[in-house]
Amino acid sequence: MDRIDRIRFDLLLVMKGWLLSVLAIGFLWCACGGVLWSAEPAKVLLEETFAGELSPEWFWGLGTWVAKDGVLRAFESGERRHGPVKMRKLTLRDATIECDFRLERGATFAGIIFNGSQERGHLVHLVMGRDQIRMLAHPKPGETLELLKEAHSLTVGEWHHVTMVFAGPKLTATIDGDTTVSASHDCIAEEKLTFGLGGDSGGPVGEAAGALEFRKLKIMAPSSAEEK
Repeated sequence: MDRIDRIRFDLLLVMKGWLLSVLAIGFLWCACGGVLWSAEPAKVLLEETFAGELSPEWFWGLGTWVAKDGVLRAFESGERRHGPVKMRKLTLRDATIECDFRLERGATFAGIIFNGSQERGHLVHLVMGRDQIRMLAHPKPGETLELLKEAHSLTVGEWHHVTMVFAGPKLTATIDGDTTVSASHDCIAEEKLTFGLGGDSGGPVGEAAGALEFRKLKIMAPSSAEEK
């Protein structure tokens, strides 16, 4: 090996050693919780098994609601003409919400609604119907603004999965992993104190008309990486 080849060889060794050092530092940085490679996992705020009676945090509702064997089942009942709805206390802003839902027989839609204080009322509402998806914002008490309306088909009698992601003033919803919609409004970024499950189960004749079912409800705060 002549002198020039020897110099080239030495340079290659130096560069190889430098690259290995960089990779090693990166690995250690990641292992030790470095910001660039490591992030704390998302914190689970709520995970409902629906294995039995609901907790007192489910504080108000309309219609008949029964939690059993991992499924929360609902249908319209009572004198008040209103679809079933069940409210739960949980304070959040940015978060990811996911669950399975199913429409039975005459049920036309399932929904998830988020509220502020009692005085503020509704904030935002995701409606998942047989043939469309809607997002409704409530900029002021008693005011409703349709942010989004998009054609989408749901098969009655089959389970469907929804994931909702709140990020500041933006709400993104994905149904069955292949349909994603999003909309933005200032009221979406407001603090949410309660949320509710519900919809239209088919009418006032009760369970014979239809029912709504929910399962595998999980709500998570953003991971540290998502917050950045």
